[in-house]
Amino acid sequence: MSRKIYWGLVILIVLIGAAVVILLLQPDPELEVIYNDVEPAWTPQPPPADPGFKWVWHENHWDKVPVAQAGEHPPDPIETSSSDWTPPAVKIPADIKDPAVAAAWKRLDDISKNRYQWGQFSSRALELMDELTPMWEPSGDPGDHGEDLMYTLELLCELRDPRSAELLLMYQIDSYVNGRPIDEALVAMGPASVPALVARLDDPPGETFLATPHDLLPQIVAAHRSELGGIVEHIIIPKMETLAASEATDGNAEVNKIFARNALEKIHQKPKN
Repeated sequence: MSRKIYWGLVILIVLIGAAVVILLLQPDPELEVIYNDVEPAWTPQPPPADPGFKWVWHENHWDKVPVAQAGEHPPDPIETSSSDWTPPAVKIPADIKDPAVAAAWKRLDDISKNRYQWGQFSSRALELMDELTPMWEPSGDPGDHGEDLMYTLELLCELRDPRSAELLLMYQIDSYVNGRPIDEALVAMGPASVPALVARLDDPPGETFLATPHDLLPQIVAAHRSELGGIVEHIIIPKMETLAASEATDGNAEVNKIFARNALEKIHQKPKN
């Protein structure tokens, strides 16, 4: 190799190295963000609003849902009597000798039969209750996660129809689908949900997980003690005391006894001024 070619290669290598060094020392260029205008999915406009109601879009139609706040008593309930729904019978114990206890059970029965006093009846709620009956159970299909069912339950919860208390409580305790909306709906119904909650206190101590009635009853008692009257002293407290003192140890018995003791402590607390 001649001397000229040798030095030429050396100079070329040096120039390439220098160029690489210069490129590495250059600051990173700012990224240019390009925004593409994407037209959002189209949803039709809701019908004109009615006082006390809102419209909720569901797949291909609007659902009319009452806007109910906890503790509100509608001045003019809808469908105060309906041939399409009969309240579940309150199981009054036989041979009650104490007049105060008998009066408490009569009060509980009256609440169950006159739920319109604590919520607004809706024909839509009866339709949703029919869709949710019998209680949904997993089909075994890996793709069946109950999404439609959960939407139906949420709609029913939003209606706050006091006739739905037993059904909502059944899903909350006995099904694979449950959640906070059910608890919130039952508390919002106030005394109207008490017959259903009291009935579940009779479940065998170890059979079911009874967190819901022991969590919700103290909340309702705190807000509606005067309306419940002797139900608190003569029905709710004795049932919880019986469970707390139970000698059962099978299944959920131990944890249910803890729930009962905690609920009793809350119920016995003095109301805050």
